[in-house]
Amino acid sequence: MVSQRMKYWGWGYENNGLNKNQVHSLIKILAQDFGVLASSNIKKPEVSDIKLHKPKLIPPDSLLKFCTNEPYERVLHSFGQSQPDSIRIFDGDFKHAPDVIAYPERSDQINAIYDWASGVGAAIVPYGGGSSVVGGVTPDIEGHYKGTVMVNMTKLNKVLEVDETSRAALIQGGAKGPELENQLKPYNLTLRHFPQSFEHSTLGGWIATRSGGHFATLYTHIDDLVENITSITPSGCFESRRLPGSGSGPSPDRFIMGTEGALGIITEAWVRLQGRPVFKLTAGFRFAKFLDASLAVRSISQSGLFPANVRIVDATELQVNGAGDGTYTLMVVSFESSDHSVEPWMKRAEECCLDHGGIIDIDWRENPDTNLKGAVGAWRDAFIRMPYNRENLTPRGIISDTFETAITWDKFEEFYWAIKDATQQAIRDVTGQNGAVSCRFSHAYPDGPAPYFAFHCTGKPGGMLEQWKAIKYAASEALIKNGGTITHHHAVGRDHQKWYEKQRPKLFGHILKDAKNRLDPDGIMNPGVVV
Repeated sequence: MVSQRMKYWGWGYENNGLNKNQVHSLIKILAQDFGVLASSNIKKPEVSDIKLHKPKLIPPDSLLKFCTNEPYERVLHSFGQSQPDSIRIFDGDFKHAPDVIAYPERSDQINAIYDWASGVGAAIVPYGGGSSVVGGVTPDIEGHYKGTVMVNMTKLNKVLEVDETSRAALIQGGAKGPELENQLKPYNLTLRHFPQSFEHSTLGGWIATRSGGHFATLYTHIDDLVENITSITPSGCFESRRLPGSGSGPSPDRFIMGTEGALGIITEAWVRLQGRPVFKLTAGFRFAKFLDASLAVRSISQSGLFPANVRIVDATELQVNGAGDGTYTLMVVSFESSDHSVEPWMKRAEECCLDHGGIIDIDWRENPDTNLKGAVGAWRDAFIRMPYNRENLTPRGIISDTFETAITWDKFEEFYWAIKDATQQAIRDVTGQNGAVSCRFSHAYPDGPAPYFAFHCTGKPGGMLEQWKAIKYAASEALIKNGGTITHHHAVGRDHQKWYEKQRPKLFGHILKDAKNRLDPDGIMNPGVVV
């Protein structure tokens, strides 16, 4: 079989995306309902037309067999999936393109890359699936570096061992979501971690960015599923002991999680598995107000039911994506189990929703999870299409981005209005229009929700990047000022670094710097990210 090529200008494989009717509908809704107008469509730059600087680095013969500087590879590895990445791609801005892309297949090859890069003064950017939406893999490297090497981990993609007794597996860091799940399927086990980027992101990337999956309660982050981590740093191998739990001092695994390649590359990890689900139920409820729906989420979150999904989507988000008419908020509640019927849990969750003014959109008694109807089914379909929206909006001059956070329940209502108002005002300031600002919950905890905001507005030709920066700045400042986190599961990257430094304790920043000096003494690992 001929392998599919990844897009360098958008999401997924070259032959996948929105059809003409879906693009037309998206553009029409934004224009008619929100005054967000599209300009003429700019064509994507062809690889043959992109001006790439001559590679500043040439690997030694010992590395050539797993390294390349082929133009398509350099173009593909120039950007991730953020809004500024998209703007720069359609502007043809590839001045920062990496010089070399390495595809190691063994740990000793990673060590050899480190030795060579340190010797020539090159920076290294670890690369999994390239799905970062915060500039985490965009090689914008400043300073004294002589060039940039992207280390693509996707050839280290095997499930090495499965412990069926303990329900755990040793998996290489470059395994993408479908690859590792397919290898676990014969054991009737699953990692059960499904971020929206699942198809095009890797286990190592999930751990490095503290990824959040689709499941909205209990095991929300990859953190909860890790038994041990092996990471190769420029100073040596960093491997923790595999245990179900330990109280022995600060956790080495927790230390490595979220470091985003700034200290080393995660090569493999033991992860906790679960039985593949047999029992599934999904219900949908409509609410007149978003805040009423949030009270129902809080009730369910504090009930100890721990549904697989308990999310609310506001009227604007539904309307933008063609899943609602702008008159109601939608809640989706799902339960699943590999062991027992989940009907009693769903009955109690339904009571929580009805108690707070919800009305049934789809009845779980009549709609199997695999054939969802109503607004729930329309939203699910829109959610699957969503990653493809930006590659169609950016070239038409429309800014479209998201950001997520978390806050405790006692502060949520005030926080919600503060963030929404700050974002809306920033759009007015930079575009003169209202645009569209929406909110949904991506995850929910007994002590607070994870609100996920989206915004859309008309961009100025040649000025979209500066407009995005102004809106992003205003929203990020509001998040920190009002006590939220700069990111719940999108990671820090380069886009959030300024506010991450504000959020973390100052002394902790010094500790991270000291750790980087010890593990990466030449400072070659993903400069500018986290540390």
